[in-house]
Amino acid sequence: MNCHVRYVEVDGIVAPHTHLTEETVFFLEGTGTAIIGRKDVKITPGTMIVVPPRTMHSTVKEGSEPLRYLAIFVGNPDL
Repeated sequence: MNCHVRYVEVDGIVAPHTHLTEETVFFLEGTGTAIIGRKDVKITPGTMIVVPPRTMHSTVKEGSEPLRYLAIFVGNPDL
């Protein structure tokens, strides 16, 4: 088993994409919206979402401060 952690700073939009493994996202700073499949989730610091494998998802930043989050993958993600 592998675990991969990414620190991401978003200036605008993370384009829709998928992964072969589950992704857990923990938002550290900023506000925005996460789109997971057909569901929109409002993001604030402390929000955590779990994206199932092969689920289309994206993130849209709102406001002027950066949106920062940890993206955690268990398995061998298509990085």
